[in-house]
Amino acid sequence: MTKIIFKKILPYTLILFLMYACSPDLPKVPPINLTPSNEFHPGKFVWWDLMTDDIANVKKFYSGLFGWTFRDVEDGGKDYVVVLQDDVPIAGMFSLSDVKAEHKYSQWISYVSVPDMNQAINYTKQSGGTIYREPFALPDRGSVAFILDSLNAVLAFVKSSTGDTKDVEPIYNRWFWTELWTNNIDNSSDFYSELFGYNLKKFNTSAGNMYYVFQKENKPRSGMLKIPYDNVKPHWMPYIAVKDPAEIVSKVAALGGTVYLGLDDTGRSDAAIIADPSGAVFTIQKWPLEKGRLNEVKDE
Repeated sequence: MTKIIFKKILPYTLILFLMYACSPDLPKVPPINLTPSNEFHPGKFVWWDLMTDDIANVKKFYSGLFGWTFRDVEDGGKDYVVVLQDDVPIAGMFSLSDVKAEHKYSQWISYVSVPDMNQAINYTKQSGGTIYREPFALPDRGSVAFILDSLNAVLAFVKSSTGDTKDVEPIYNRWFWTELWTNNIDNSSDFYSELFGYNLKKFNTSAGNMYYVFQKENKPRSGMLKIPYDNVKPHWMPYIAVKDPAEIVSKVAALGGTVYLGLDDTGRSDAAIIADPSGAVFTIQKWPLEKGRLNEVKDE
């Protein structure tokens, strides 16, 4: 099995990210829900932002890999790139500028819907987490905050001003899942189950390990697994649904990316872990899921 060599969020880079977010000249970003509604799904992941030191090359990479297009926004003195798939905003990108080379580190940041921002912030403080950016109003987006959870995995809270997106079947080449890699299952389970009122389900996998699913509203909202590598820190891993993983993997190297864990390395042919040219990591997953991959473990 290929050894994963990527690291996760460096504190210095996170501080830079939050300095960007703290600026009074905030960029104009798209709303979570393009059509305003009163529909909210606490505990659902609803947005992703890429902080990167190489906007030009990651644009080429994601365009070639998934057909994504981009809209540059220059507003309030800050540059922001809206990522679109079939003309629908699905993510954003911003540049880590004026950063020393040894401090540059790219990462996808996942945003989760919270029902009450103040309650979520207070709970985080009381439960071993850290608030790196207190809640602030982001035009068209709503209230946003950035935290480190009880095991220092970075996460963004959002209380959307336009409601959350509807629950729909995964769409190819879009985000559809977010998974917590943790070194302490019990700690993370307690932290997030209490925060969002998740129900935790346990599964045996075809690879022989345990997999956990956080459910809310009788729907799976995110996953969790024990980190299988010594040099990987706790983090939230975003997933993109694809029709043919092998086709996607075959394009990665030519586009300047890296396959950290290939189809053969996972013990099956439906998923791969990939890094873009700036080092930001994500997973592709074949959809629909293969039957028999997960078998629920019933509590006695």
